[in-house]
Amino acid sequence: MKKIKFLHVVWALFYITIFFILLNNSYSYLDPDLGWHLKVGEQILAEKSIPNAELYNYTLEGRAWVDHEWLINGATYWIYHNLGYLALNIFFASIIVVSLIIINLLIQKYILEEKNGLIFIIFFQTIGVIASLPHFGIRMQEITILNLTLLFSIIYHYNKNQNAKILFFLFPLFAFWASVHAGFLIGLFILFIWFFIKLFENLLSRYKYFQIIDYKNKLTIKQITIILPFFFGAIISTLITPYGLRLYQFLSDYQNTIYLKILREWQPFYYLPIQYWQLLYVGVVMSIIILVLVYATAKKNDWKINLWDISISLIFLFLALKSRRHFPLLFIISFPLLIYFFTNFFKMPIDSFINKKLPKEYFIIKPYIMIAMLLIIAAKLIGANYITDPFISTNKFPRDAIEFLKQNPEFNNLKLFNKYGWGGYLIWMLPEKKLFIDGRLSQFPYAEHTLLEEYLEFFQEKKVEKKIKDHNIKLVLIPQKENYYKLNWFEKHFLLLNEENINKSENYLKKYLNNSLEWAIAYSDDVSSIYVKNK
Repeated sequence: MKKIKFLHVVWALFYITIFFILLNNSYSYLDPDLGWHLKVGEQILAEKSIPNAELYNYTLEGRAWVDHEWLINGATYWIYHNLGYLALNIFFASIIVVSLIIINLLIQKYILEEKNGLIFIIFFQTIGVIASLPHFGIRMQEITILNLTLLFSIIYHYNKNQNAKILFFLFPLFAFWASVHAGFLIGLFILFIWFFIKLFENLLSRYKYFQIIDYKNKLTIKQITIILPFFFGAIISTLITPYGLRLYQFLSDYQNTIYLKILREWQPFYYLPIQYWQLLYVGVVMSIIILVLVYATAKKNDWKINLWDISISLIFLFLALKSRRHFPLLFIISFPLLIYFFTNFFKMPIDSFINKKLPKEYFIIKPYIMIAMLLIIAAKLIGANYITDPFISTNKFPRDAIEFLKQNPEFNNLKLFNKYGWGGYLIWMLPEKKLFIDGRLSQFPYAEHTLLEEYLEFFQEKKVEKKIKDHNIKLVLIPQKENYYKLNWFEKHFLLLNEENINKSENYLKKYLNNSLEWAIAYSDDVSSIYVKNK
């Protein structure tokens, strides 16, 4: 009993530590899109119906809109309005912690033959969380992380037990997933890949040359074909949302991939700002995949290739290399492969923390491990800035400029051009003012390209004046200072990057407004400036 109790204490302290790391991170910044999520959630609860038409951008006013996150938006607003900002941060931090616990239990049940993975699970979950912190906080995409772990639990259970009853859980899972985030498309993609890989695995098992593959969880053709109707059933389940087929019709408009080049979150993690922890984790995943393939082809050992783990990890490794936004998915998906490799490569005995047969010196580590976790918890608990209203407390958004606009009603009827990253904030703080753009519909088709591309043309030297006139813009709200990137010591001396070259681009919109006799500054502070067109 003592062994079990101590192990439970270690796990409990670990996940409490992770929780407070996540909570502290969540309070350290304000997601630019949180404002519109709250406003849309408020609209849903007030009207008791889902959004169907665009109300916040005059550029798309009256156009049909599908809120593919309607359920989580409503829940987010309800928590914020009734329980406060602290409760909202706790809710989203808990989503990640629960996801990590699920993937841990999955590994313990279906991957590890003995309880020899504690050190590796704690180590790699810590690294993975730290690397994913730029994507964590009050972010709707976190719900896809949770749904992904649930999907993997269903897949691994069926691989192990071949009991089709577990597959019925796919239906409620995807019905829920399609109501909270567009990441359900990734889930459907994974289901299809699973079916294909299992079919391919069955075919390869017939040839002696492919005995390097692990067929321990090989499915028969009959067991594989059972997956197919459940796959189509999962697709049908995504239609049991208030939008039905319109959900797919709306998402099909997002075929233009300009956002992959423009929006920082969608760029590769090796673009500035470089995500070094992600670079480290990806390097480990790549190394493990290579080592598994090398060891499996060597004749001196009994290593086998788990075709499912290797294939799905390779696919999401490629996606993560293309876009840093996919890194948290790679973290979850590759995690079973990492733990399986390290526990087998080092051939560790039953967890050294709970094995009484090891020398006494090992038990000196116990209290230090717990003390270290308690100190981290205390530091994160004390260090967090427990603000009650992130929209008022922030100094990175145009709070005072918005107050100026509220106090000067003569600007109410003037068309406003706003910074893209401030759109969500403005929807919450200044809902009476229609905007040019925000984070919801930037990829929506507009004037033979996308609204994001239309927005970017305002910053091109030869187009800025024409764009202002075409849209009849008479009010402009933009940052007072340019957001210059500051290189760290490593980037300057080892990567040999030059700050001046990186930050040399010129803001032609601001240059035009400052030099034009038709425009004047109506308000300015350290954060933002408001330009108004002279009558």
